[in-house]
Amino acid sequence: MIITRNILDEKVPKQMIPTRLDSAMNLYTNISYKDKTGIIVYNTNPTTWNCLYSFYELNHKFTIDEYNFSKEDITYRELIEEYQKVYKKIYEDKKGNIRNVRIQTLIDEYKKTFNLKDVHINDELLPIFELKYSKSKNVWTLYYLENYVADSVNSFDDLLNQKLYEQKILPLDSCIKELDGVGLTSNIPYLLSIESNIEKLNNNLMKG
Repeated sequence: MIITRNILDEKVPKQMIPTRLDSAMNLYTNISYKDKTGIIVYNTNPTTWNCLYSFYELNHKFTIDEYNFSKEDITYRELIEEYQKVYKKIYEDKKGNIRNVRIQTLIDEYKKTFNLKDVHINDELLPIFELKYSKSKNVWTLYYLENYVADSVNSFDDLLNQKLYEQKILPLDSCIKELDGVGLTSNIPYLLSIESNIEKLNNNLMKG
């Protein structure tokens, strides 16, 4: 469940108040190649998840497996604000993972994954907060998703001909929920429904 602006001041149902905090950094590449234009999405684990994602960096992230929010009668806005305070105190101030450090970590992992020598991030899309329920763990998790856009790579061929993951090119259309029978992770259609995100993606189009 993505926390959208229109529900910020609504109360979070008590059974949905998260007890776990997590985060991820996503890197989007909007490309025009041959007869296709759109963002590259990857099926990183077809056996277990079989879902299409943007590139995400998860080796260095903020996670708290057991967390109790300060009150039970809480709105979605207050949920996010408390998360942000804890994130800043622990992950940024205490551990030194400020924005520039996080971006460099994302770039380094992207280069390593796709055997690239140079990647440049030019813009940031709106962040997303999402509540997810794990049936196996019986726990609600609040995710903070940072979203960035690359505007150049040193080798288009290396990026598009990688063999590590199955990849597809997704048009910038929020109505698309799956490609060739494989579903998109829920945050991508939402991200593409925001006009400012579309503008930034189009402004950073890479042509092959």
